[in-house]
Amino acid sequence: IGATLGPNGPDLLAGKGPIEIEVKRLEVETAFLSTANVPVNSGSFSSLSLIFANPELTFQNNTKPPVTIAGCAPGAVCQIKPTGPLTANVTLNPALTISANNPTGMQVDVNLAKLLSNSLVVDFSNGSITITQSQVQPGGELEDVDDVSGTVVKVDTGTSTFDIQTSQNTTLTGIKVDNNTKFEDCTGSPVNFANCVHLNDNVEVDLKLQPDGTKVAKKIEQQNEEANEEDLEGIITSVDTAANTIQMVAVENLSVLPSTILGSPVTVSVANNAKFQVKQKGLKVDPALVSSFNSINSLLVGQNVEVRRRSVDGSSSSSPIVTDRVRLRMSRFTAPVKSKTGANTFTLDTSGIGLFHNAKPAAIDQITVDASQAEFEPKSVTVSGLQAGDSISLRGLLFGPAANATLVAGKVRKR
Repeated sequence: IGATLGPNGPDLLAGKGPIEIEVKRLEVETAFLSTANVPVNSGSFSSLSLIFANPELTFQNNTKPPVTIAGCAPGAVCQIKPTGPLTANVTLNPALTISANNPTGMQVDVNLAKLLSNSLVVDFSNGSITITQSQVQPGGELEDVDDVSGTVVKVDTGTSTFDIQTSQNTTLTGIKVDNNTKFEDCTGSPVNFANCVHLNDNVEVDLKLQPDGTKVAKKIEQQNEEANEEDLEGIITSVDTAANTIQMVAVENLSVLPSTILGSPVTVSVANNAKFQVKQKGLKVDPALVSSFNSINSLLVGQNVEVRRRSVDGSSSSSPIVTDRVRLRMSRFTAPVKSKTGANTFTLDTSGIGLFHNAKPAAIDQITVDASQAEFEPKSVTVSGLQAGDSISLRGLLFGPAANATLVAGKVRKR
């Protein structure tokens, strides 16, 4: 709810209202604070105070030995409102200086291992937040922000811009389309982009943030296959092939369901005639892997999937969301390296991660990672430099079977 530069600096979020942040996403992605509204030549700032409010936590109780924690029974997926220090005071080193010839911004990274204690207390004050200053990149942007999902609420063909409303009820205004914008599944240009972007469309946008605060669309991906489509994305926590149902925790809500569904466990019934698709997001995936994602039997705990909602709210096993389409999306998680298996491949040891180790119907204790197309952070990191035990956060497409799980990585961040 606040991001104040010190000493005596402005609040970078002033006038923007509360902004909802999915902290889990920040394992691999980066939140960005623009300084476009800070007066030029306003001096140097040596600190940033971030104030958070109303934290919510969704977790699966995988305690060993099994015990009830925070009122959550062993094996259950629960949502709670944890307590703890909600202010992070971060020293900026070097100090932040805003000048006309030196546009800059700040990347905000969250370390989940430091943020949460074993008793499920959150603590933003203990070094769980780190700040990195962003300088202008070779392409002219300050920062790239990928995988922004939302519903189109305004299209302005005169200025070649559009607005979207995200699952978190944040409206991103004035997203610019230029000659470099790529349209997936549609032939577009700044002149006729309205042929590809329509009111009420569900879209996923890759953005670049310019030094002046302008948001430019690098890529626009149409989510709809029909008008007024309703989609819900979540992380699978259990699969019941006999009942043709899955349990998942909702992370994106592009439907008429209330925003409070985010972070909630939902039940999804997969129709017998459901289509299964893979959103590759520019990754070149082995066709054999793509074709293997073809039924409920190919669903795994830990996968991110988007389902098209056909009925009901999914609030209980007796009232499941019915879907006729399941799309594999990018999973995000953190795990230790187990061993290197090739120039661009390595395995992860997921035996200590309850979500995977306790997966039903079969445990997922190892995942093979293909990092041949991955973006690495820091840029100096390579597969050859990884060591057993290194903690890394990944974004990629997760394929089964459980005994031979494979992640085609788009991003690898060394912790």
